[in-house]
Amino acid sequence: MAVDHPFLRDGIDVYIRGDSEVHFVFLATRKRIIVKVKPFLIQSLAWLEGKEGAATLADRIALVHGDDGRKQFVAFLGYLEHNGIVIEPNWLTHSGLSKKALDTQQRQLSFFLDVIGSPAGAIQAQKKISDAKLVVFGVGAVGSWLVRQLLGLGFRKFVLIDGDHIDEADIARHAFFVASDALSTSKKATAIAKRIREEFDDVEIVAKDEPLTTNTSLESIIDSNTALVINTADQPYIGYTSVLLSRHCVPRNIPLLVGGGFNAHLGSLSELIVPGVTPCADCYADYFQEALKDWQPIVHPVSARQDAAGGLCSLSVFAAGSATMKILRYFLGQREIEGGRGELLFDDYHLETFSVERNPNCKACSVL
Repeated sequence: MAVDHPFLRDGIDVYIRGDSEVHFVFLATRKRIIVKVKPFLIQSLAWLEGKEGAATLADRIALVHGDDGRKQFVAFLGYLEHNGIVIEPNWLTHSGLSKKALDTQQRQLSFFLDVIGSPAGAIQAQKKISDAKLVVFGVGAVGSWLVRQLLGLGFRKFVLIDGDHIDEADIARHAFFVASDALSTSKKATAIAKRIREEFDDVEIVAKDEPLTTNTSLESIIDSNTALVINTADQPYIGYTSVLLSRHCVPRNIPLLVGGGFNAHLGSLSELIVPGVTPCADCYADYFQEALKDWQPIVHPVSARQDAAGGLCSLSVFAAGSATMKILRYFLGQREIEGGRGELLFDDYHLETFSVERNPNCKACSVL
């Protein structure tokens, strides 16, 4: 057993049923572990405060229940440790993470511990996040909130690409802008990078004030150190830009997240394209070509239409939040990610989703 001073950690509620059944309920994930043990082992849970060594506690058990009781207690502690219920009380201070990271990410690390089940796994995940370089195309209403939430998780290395200028309509919907920004001549990527540097003193951030087009030199932006590419650029159309990025990323084994709440799809869930695991952007395009083959749109009868559809900041934040959690699951090692799309419908808060499978004949990703 590796834990020297066993500590029944915070974030887990303990319920006792009868005299031999104990339930451990993880508050963050709602996971429940049920064990049946001797009553004296349940009583020993009150000793697990991290103040006494495991050997001392085992000796205390042996005084009453003999060597067989000692063995049962040691085995019980080993089980609790294996399931992330018992840990060292000072596991964070020995993590090797910086004081800044510990001060800001302590609650998050405890959540990682719930999900992963071990202090070592939680620390490794946080270090992976800190080291990851993310390339983000489009930092509008969804993209900016996505970047802010990723900063909250501890991501610190970004390349931001956006060719748009700031206007007054952006102020109410974006995560970083203030009113005076609308009076400036700044472009979104540069303005957001400036705000991030003002708020976070440990970031590495590059801003590129250029649009994503078929002429964009992706090789100069997405290098071999890129851990994830994010696309929320809805100009000229997010379907086109996602295919462009997918065809670049998939052969290079770089995951791509397609997010955004463009036009009518304001509460959209993101698509995480993991090479060799999920459908690529071409798979999605093939799927919709077949699914919509009998759908024939007509030219809109009103020619003088407004230049933008309506939207809510809260729906953009929802789209960004769902995308952030999907990215986090990927970095926590949860690779069982299904293909598909979803959308929160505002009228009744219904979450509409459907699945998309990889196309076995896809020319872009079937060779993986």
